[in-house]
Amino acid sequence: SMAKISTIANTSGGSLESMKESIRNLSLETGESVNNISNSVYKALSAGVDSADAVNFTATATKLATGSFTEVSTAIDVLSTALNAYGSNAGEAEGMADMLITTQNLSKTSVDQFAGAISSVIPLAANYGVQMDNIASAYVELTNSGIQASQAGTYIESMLTELGNSGSAAAQALRDQTGSSFKSLMEQGYSLGDVLNTLGEYVDGDVVKFNGLWSSQEAGAGAMALYNAGAAEFNTTMAAMGDSAGAAASAYEAVAGTSENAKQSMVNAIENMSNAIGEDLNPALTSLYGAGEKLFTGI
Repeated sequence: SMAKISTIANTSGGSLESMKESIRNLSLETGESVNNISNSVYKALSAGVDSADAVNFTATATKLATGSFTEVSTAIDVLSTALNAYGSNAGEAEGMADMLITTQNLSKTSVDQFAGAISSVIPLAANYGVQMDNIASAYVELTNSGIQASQAGTYIESMLTELGNSGSAAAQALRDQTGSSFKSLMEQGYSLGDVLNTLGEYVDGDVVKFNGLWSSQEAGAGAMALYNAGAAEFNTTMAAMGDSAGAAASAYEAVAGTSENAKQSMVNAIENMSNAIGEDLNPALTSLYGAGEKLFTGI
């Protein structure tokens, strides 16, 4: 596993041996096997996480996966997508994980169900200055209104596309009402709820005219659902995202405290002991295999 990591890791800031020790310590802390964690570190590195931060990032992803009942690979994908899109560092992955768990707690969906959908929305959202707390809040409001997580992703993506397209009716209405573009409004501190409320004011609350601002059915359905929920409700959800620190750790601790997890940790400790013994035997085994190769080649 470490040989695999060495093919893409930049170890100029620290040795591969140091990374291996960190992986072993994370294994002991979480009960996940060294092999699984090593593979996760490799995936994190492949996703663009810096080598110096890869193990810490994997720790966050592993705890997110445990607390949200999903695969570590899924957690790595959504976290790395968010960090790459918003230009954050791996130390801020915990804040992203907290918002994802809070989205799970406040909505009718789970991280496992919406991770794939939200990953496709994030790059577009970041391009228009829409921060993660806005996207997470939109998922909460849409799924709570009865929309499936995968469908909510399509709705949000379509809505953002039209709001960001200067030639769309929705974007033009925003400019007429505020004198600013969608991206500019987001940079000024507007929430998605505020933007849709502004469009509602533009049409004097006429839902037929509001729906007419959208060229696609998906964008219109998503915008209408969020508009009906109200800017106040949306902003309350956003405030919860801002206060979400520690949510992922709490979810992880709740699951990690079970007897099933304790059993897995014991099994993992035995496996780690075997690995440690194997590492001590490796030099002798390598010599033995080398001698055997020469012997059989000679024969």
